[in-house]
Amino acid sequence: MTRGNLIIKNAAEVVTCSGSRAKCGREMSELGVIPNGTVVIEQGIIRAVGTAQEVLADFDQTRYEVIDAAGKAVLPGFVDSHTHFVFGGYRAEEFSWRLRGDSYMEIMERGGGILSTVQATREASREELLASGRKRLDSMLAFGVTTVEGKSGYGLDDATEIKQLEVMQALDREHPIDVVRTFLGAHAVPPPY
Repeated sequence: MTRGNLIIKNAAEVVTCSGSRAKCGREMSELGVIPNGTVVIEQGIIRAVGTAQEVLADFDQTRYEVIDAAGKAVLPGFVDSHTHFVFGGYRAEEFSWRLRGDSYMEIMERGGGILSTVQATREASREELLASGRKRLDSMLAFGVTTVEGKSGYGLDDATEIKQLEVMQALDREHPIDVVRTFLGAHAVPPPY
């Protein structure tokens, strides 16, 4: 078996999301589903996708790690194209306040809102941000996310924005999820302005 060679076979369904453009209307239900699907990967590159009958005859399975995906679905990883996953603090309680009709200004008057996250992020150490960012990426991975576009934006000063980007860079090196970093220094008006 060569490292990076993998056959996923007997999948109840392989979802290909085939096509080269965005789909609209009824086309959105055309997912390119292959029943009894097989995927062949060589050195990390997908080489063949199709039914087991179509694909397996062309490949010597002894050269691959083989995963029997019977009863399972195989589909491409999800991409989260806008996330802030490196930050300090916790604002979950604000969600219930918004549900009951509180305005964002009322929440800010209570000390909530983005500026509370800015303060908590500024106060957080790199190690704390690494640990919480890793935990958030682990959760995303468990739900099928394989790539994130991570934004800074909770520092609103040079040092903290750079700290967030450096933490994302470290997580990109160590975590299975691919992290694409984006500087978002003007996410809000920084205090004391």
